Amino acid sequence: MNNRDLAKAILKEVGGEKNISSYTNCITRLRFQLKDNEKVDQQAIDALDGVLGSQFQSGQFQVILGGKVVNVTNEFSELVDLPDESDKEADEGNKGILSNILNTLSSILTPALPPVIAGGLLKGFIFMFQNFGWVNGSSDSLIFFNGLADSMFYFFPFLLAVSSARKFKTNEYLALTLAGLLMYPFAFADGQTMIKLFGFIPLAVVNYSASVLPIIFSVWLLKYVKRFFDQRIPEMVNMVFSPLLSLLIVAPIAMVVLAPLGYYIGEYIAAGVKWLIDFSPWLAGLIVGGTRPILVLGGMHHAMNPIMQQEVSSFGSSQMLAMVLMSTLAQATAPLVVYFKEKNIKEKQVALSAVIPGYVGITEPAIYGVLVRYKGAMIAACVGGGVGAAISTMLGGRSFGFVMPGLLSLPAFMGEGFIGVVIGCLVSVIVTALLTFVLMDRFKKEKKVNKAAETVTDLEPAITVSSPVVGEQVPLDRIEDATFSKEILGATAAIQSADGRIYAPMAATVKAVFPTKHAIGLALENGVELLIHIGLDTVSMNGEGFELNVQQGDLVQKGDVLLTFDQDLIKSKQLNDVIIVVITNTETFGAVRKNENVSKIDLNQNLFDITK
Repeated sequence: MNNRDLAKAILKEVGGEKNISSYTNCITRLRFQLKDNEKVDQQAIDALDGVLGSQFQSGQFQVILGGKVVNVTNEFSELVDLPDESDKEADEGNKGILSNILNTLSSILTPALPPVIAGGLLKGFIFMFQNFGWVNGSSDSLIFFNGLADSMFYFFPFLLAVSSARKFKTNEYLALTLAGLLMYPFAFADGQTMIKLFGFIPLAVVNYSASVLPIIFSVWLLKYVKRFFDQRIPEMVNMVFSPLLSLLIVAPIAMVVLAPLGYYIGEYIAAGVKWLIDFSPWLAGLIVGGTRPILVLGGMHHAMNPIMQQEVSSFGSSQMLAMVLMSTLAQATAPLVVYFKEKNIKEKQVALSAVIPGYVGITEPAIYGVLVRYKGAMIAACVGGGVGAAISTMLGGRSFGFVMPGLLSLPAFMGEGFIGVVIGCLVSVIVTALLTFVLMDRFKKEKKVNKAAETVTDLEPAITVSSPVVGEQVPLDRIEDATFSKEILGATAAIQSADGRIYAPMAATVKAVFPTKHAIGLALENGVELLIHIGLDTVSMNGEGFELNVQQGDLVQKGDVLLTFDQDLIKSKQLNDVIIVVITNTETFGAVRKNENVSKIDLNQNLFDITK
């Protein structure tokens, strides 16, 4: 299927042009804001040749396309002609505040990243050529290319002004004017730290070059002020007075309040990251490198881009980018081992197709095509990336430019700490390869062959787990949370409760009770560890509508009511009240099989059959 046909198929399966409010793309995904999610045929989309997977995440429907996303998006743009709709604050208000902030930052930063990535890579090559003595450090050519590389960082507010204006749907040229004000030379007066506006309003003199948040905050305010004047000034003179009045109001507020606020927020975030790295380099590396595949799976990895960019802006380098590089190489190595070990020809081809993009820096094909299907490989990539990142961070590994972390961008890491980057890369690859080789087949369902009948049958279950919920089972492909639908935490079942109660499936100890009351952890007497999660995103309710009957450490018996919850209240907040049941220690058993033969389920029916 060529890109044009794929774009047509995706358009059809998302419900057609009339069902699309807006769409955009990042480096690997085509992202939709849809009017009616029920019109999406997700199974049909996942089955399309060229689609690596799809998911509903943070209010978006995301189609994962990997390296071909730009070409498919270009074809898609020729098929649809969406009107320039007004803002959808009311619609977005139904999503979490944090989710909206992360989505906004991602949609603003992503279009501005290509020149910044190019600049970071160019800086790396310049350093490499100088380090090896291949060029004269004072040559005019080197000065020129240094200027080219530096300009992309130094004038970053101008790039963000354009993408911010497009996101907030306001005038791009006025936004560029605000960026110019941020970069105006008065901000660099020798020894001057403050100037007085109107003779009495203090305005801090700050260097906003390479900053991220100041221009975003300023353009956000411009959106509302300009709209206010556009609606009230007659069209005949609107073109003259609306821009003038907008700038006269926005510029002082931006320079006195918003820009310094954004600057210091960014500085404190960068300082906080540096503090964590200085406090415990190995722990910081282990966390960032180990969780990166999970963040990519949930589409949350773009939230780290502003932090890494701020690191470069504040300190001239980013250690977090080095951590992400270790995880990237781990995610590319796991499919390579799968390719050599897997016997199925089709699976080998899928694995091999994910290797080269992975080492370049595009890991979605590896994650969605391989790692989610081979849990052992996913675990190996998380551990390998975490260990490599821990070692790299302890040895001072860092990137001196904002780049797409991959083998091609290694020149950007050359400098202080480069030996740490090299050692970390080797450790990531070796640890991931060894663990993938050992764990790849660990989590496959065990089978035995009845030679007389020449059929394959499952091993007899040694352990059974009853349902903790009375209700109706829900297919996992309807769950709009990749962590659960892809069974990342372990074998997972979803149940729609009939009575708003959670019961003990058998004698157990309450291992964990979450402060927000929306989840309970149980250690069953048969050795199974169970997580019972009530609803999706219900953590935002902060315990409202939940009534706990147990505490951590309590012993419970089969049928005891552990918790009750208000299903109507959850639904009124437009949240999903489905119950997620996860065996969190799945990897310790030989095979776990869900009872999918019955739709309606009660406390006396087995939810899982487990083979040791």
